Amino acid sequence: MAISQSSKIDFAAITSEMSGIVSRWFNGTIQIVDTNLDSLTFDPWTNTSTSTETVLWTGEARIQPVSEARDPEAGKSVLANRKVRFQVPLDQTRAFVRAGLTVRVTDGGQFPDLVNLQFNISSAVNSSYAWLLTIECDADIKSEIS
Repeated sequence: MAISQSSKIDFAAITSEMSGIVSRWFNGTIQIVDTNLDSLTFDPWTNTSTSTETVLWTGEARIQPVSEARDPEAGKSVLANRKVRFQVPLDQTRAFVRAGLTVRVTDGGQFPDLVNLQFNISSAVNSSYAWLLTIECDADIKSEIS
């Protein structure tokens, strides 16, 4: 695919080519989940809550921490937040990914402990020239989910 100064750049062709190349680094599997907190019901007598979550997408991903853990400045903190980036294929069948959804790791690749963490989506905005969908999340790395 030759590119010259006088020819128009074919972004779709480049994306098609590069998406296949970068997907070779996908060694984890994730689910994008809507926990449907608006349908949450709480029973004060049993101190339990129930809701029905919806799995919006399942597939391969690259999982990459992108910053140091940071402890919130709130005295004796029990939290340690870390930014984590998920890269997944561009998939036109996937529902819109927005802040407030959750990423669940079902296979952590070479780091299986990733399945024990909860990842809250803070952003999934891409450029107009994206090869992948990039999902930015926050994770409390001191707390495990059960």
